Amino acid sequence: MKPDRKKGQTKAAREVHPPARSRANDPEPSVAPGRLPVWIFIVLALGLFWGMVYLDNHAGGFNPRVYQHFTSSNELVRLIPFDPERDLVNKGIAVYNKPTCVACHQGNGQGTPGLFPPLAGSEWVLEQNPARIIRIVLDGMTGPVQVKGAQFTNLMPPWRPTLSDEEIAQVLTYVRKSWGNDAPPVKTEQVAAIRKETANRTTAWTAAELEQIKLTP
Repeated sequence: MKPDRKKGQTKAAREVHPPARSRANDPEPSVAPGRLPVWIFIVLALGLFWGMVYLDNHAGGFNPRVYQHFTSSNELVRLIPFDPERDLVNKGIAVYNKPTCVACHQGNGQGTPGLFPPLAGSEWVLEQNPARIIRIVLDGMTGPVQVKGAQFTNLMPPWRPTLSDEEIAQVLTYVRKSWGNDAPPVKTEQVAAIRKETANRTTAWTAAELEQIKLTP
C-alpha cells in the first residue's frame, strides 16, 4: 500500500509547490498565439483609406476640377498643340544636368568664377547663329577667352563622341532659353551639318579661331 504523499507534505511545502492543475480545466485562449483579431485589420484599412482621402484633398493631391472641362487626353492635346521648342528645352534640361554641363557651369548657369565661364548672359551663347557654340560643344574650347568682361583659361572637353546631334541641339536650346537668355533654338540639322563639316577636327577650338568664322543671320 503506497503512502499518501499529500498527507505527508507540510503546509509550507504545499505553498511552495502547489499541486498541478489539470489542463483539461484551463480556459481556452480567445485568440490563437501569434494571430491578431480580424477587427484590427479592418480598423487599419479604414485608417489608411481615410488618410489617403485627407491627403488627396488637403495636401496637393489630384484635384478632379482641374480637368473637368476635358473629356479625354486627345481633346487636351488638340486644344494645347505640341510646341517643338518647349520640347527641346525640356529634353535639354536632362542633358544639361548630366555630368556634361552642370558640374562646371552650375545649375544657375553662372559658371565658376575664375575657372569656368558663365552661360547666363554670355555673348557666345546669345549669338543669333549658333555655329560657334555648336563647334565648342562638339570639339571643346581652350582659353584664353573673354566672357562678360572676364577672362577664362580652362579647357572645355569635347562632347562629339558622347552626345548625339539631337542631344546637342536640345542642351544648347535649353542654355539659349534659360537664365534670362533669349536666343533662337538650335536645330538637330544644324548640329549634324557642322559635325560633318568638322569631322576631321582633333583639337579644341580657340577664341581666335572661332572669331574667324563668318556668321550668317
